[in-house]
This record gives sequence, C-alpha cells and structure tokens, in this order.
Amino acid sequence: MTSFGRFFKATLNDKFRSTNFILLINIMAIFVSIIWSAVDGNFSKNSWFQFTFTWSFLAILIVFIRLTVLQERIYTRDSYRLVPIGDIKFYLANLASSFVGMIYALAVEFVMYFITIAINWDDYSQALKMMAMMNGQRSNFEVSQLWGIVGIWLLMMLALMLLTWTTINLIHLLSRTGSNFLPSTGRRVLNVVVYIVVIWAVLRIVSYIMSTLNNSVNMLSNSSDIWSFLLYILIYVVVAALEAAGSIYLLHNWVETVSES
Repeated sequence: MTSFGRFFKATLNDKFRSTNFILLINIMAIFVSIIWSAVDGNFSKNSWFQFTFTWSFLAILIVFIRLTVLQERIYTRDSYRLVPIGDIKFYLANLASSFVGMIYALAVEFVMYFITIAINWDDYSQALKMMAMMNGQRSNFEVSQLWGIVGIWLLMMLALMLLTWTTINLIHLLSRTGSNFLPSTGRRVLNVVVYIVVIWAVLRIVSYIMSTLNNSVNMLSNSSDIWSFLLYILIYVVVAALEAAGSIYLLHNWVETVSES
C-alpha cells in the first residue's frame, strides 16, 4: 500500500469511529422516541419517518462538525504531520477521508429514510404527487422523479460540503500562519475573529443550501435550470480547488505543528 493509502486509511479509521458512535446514538434516540410515543398514545405509521428525520438531521450536523474538528486537528498535530508523505497527498488524504466519512453517514441516514418511508409509502406518494402538481408537473409522479430529486439534493450537498471544508481549512491555516507573527494576546484575539468568520461562513453556506434545495423540484422539469445548476456545481468545485491549493501552500511553507501531550 502506498503512503497515501496508509495515511488515508489511518485518518479514515479515526473518523469512522467517531461517525459510528454518533450514528449509534442517533439510532438509540429514534427508538427511545418511538417507544415514548407508543407509551404516550401518540404513535402512528408516520412516527417512524418523523422521528428518523428529526434525529437524523441533528446527527448529520454533529457528524459534519466532528469530522471538521478532526480534520483541522490533523493538519497541525505532530503525530500526523510527521508521517513521511508530501503536503499535497497529506491534504488530499485528510480531505478525502472526511468526504468518505460524510458520505458513509449520509448513506446510513438515507437507508433509514427509505425504510421508514416504505412503512407508509401510500400517504407519502400522494404528498409527492401533490408537490409535483404544485410545481407545474401535471403527469403522475414517478419513482424516477423521486430519485432525481434525491440526486440533486445529494450533488448540491456534497459540492457545498467540499467548498465549506476547503474554506474552513484555508481560514484555519491562515490564522495559524498569522499567529506565528503575533504575541500570545494577539493570537487569542485572532482565534476569536477566526471562529466568528468561520461560523458566519458556515451559516451563509447552509442558508444557501436550503434555498437551493427548495427549488430542486423545478429543476427536474426545466433542462435550462439543470444546466445552470450544474454550472454552479462546477464553480463551487473550482473555488474549492483554488482554496485547497492555497491551504497546501500554507502547510508547506508556514504552518507549524503542535506537540501533543
């Protein structure tokens, strides 16, 4: 196995352990909510999907935050940075393992979504048909359309997730570089500013994701909208690539490691 493969596997194992723990807590929360609903007398077939969707949204958010924290920690820790691997491979392996970990979490959640939707498919299919008619589609709703919507959601989520990570990487590494030239007080102030900027950037991106996904059904019936959508995806990927190049430059020339005690 190459050095890239070994490093990728090592970081992926760390991220899988954290992800699996969060997913396990998520599943336990769903079943506890179902049991509580049954005891309280409010249980119905819809309860399976309602509780799964509610808890899974929170779980995905926590997984994303946890993977981000692990990813940023890897960039500045001796135990990882001293691995004999080039900076480009180091950066890409770390980013790729986070990406795979997030796809794994999303796949688990979507499997649970489809299982719980299947329990009450008749009601949900009627709701999807009404959604299609409200968006100008007069023909009967097909399962292929559902897959189209899911595909658009996933593509947009993954592209913006990649852009979010490369943006956070760049901001974090820029702050690490700037802190090398500041006294301890200045470093603390800089870290506070960086945290505020990162939170603002993430909230803006999440807001844009939600507004884009709200219009995803319309894209299925208009080819020009689909091409515009794909163009946006391409722009996100290009910007992410430029940010990644900047982060790799900082890693190679300016960012110092932190010893772990």
